[in-house]
Amino acid sequence: MSSNSDADNGNSKELTQLVMLTDDFRVSVELDFFDNIEFVHLHSAAYEEPASQHSLGGTLTVINGYTEWVSKISPIISIGWDWELCYENANCHYVKTGGVFSNVAFHVRELSETLVALNEEQFIQQQLDNKIAQIGWENKIFQYITQLV
Repeated sequence: MSSNSDADNGNSKELTQLVMLTDDFRVSVELDFFDNIEFVHLHSAAYEEPASQHSLGGTLTVINGYTEWVSKISPIISIGWDWELCYENANCHYVKTGGVFSNVAFHVRELSETLVALNEEQFIQQQLDNKIAQIGWENKIFQYITQLV
């Protein structure tokens, strides 16, 4: 009969094989396992408009900012990106702008056609974009940046 600690050790060993810290301090994770990692919101903020852009007249302004999310596993995977609030067809919505910043690296067991066709950075960005699409981040940003301090 095995104890809970034995089961925990087995899970810990399995997790260590799927997620590990690399020599350059990135978190290397198996691609299939990454799809199942849950991320939680850490911080979001709007960028301040530079004082040099303030004027008395009506000027076009952009509302944009950044957001950071972290994994619930250790070592912690961090993903962050810039966003912009866009107004189209009488509706406001958040749009991710630019690339994703992260400490993740992927190790894959087999090379797929997709991986062969892309360089490493393009592949990482594609996987991170897929993860971001699953998060439902827009509402969380709205809630976070509209809270009164």
